[in-house]
Amino acid sequence: MDISKADWKLYRERVPDWQEHYMEKLTEEYVKLLTSPGHASDHFWEYKSGY
Repeated sequence: MDISKADWKLYRERVPDWQEHYMEKLTEEYVKLLTSPGHASDHFWEYKSGY
């Protein structure tokens, strides 16, 4: 399967936005977890288990 130059260019242009969106989503999830009621150790283990 060959990828056209136009498709490759479009992919390279979009990757930074996709990465930023994904990191924003993760950050929101971490903030929600870390600011929820409970013990720090509970937050840690929930995060480590794949939140």
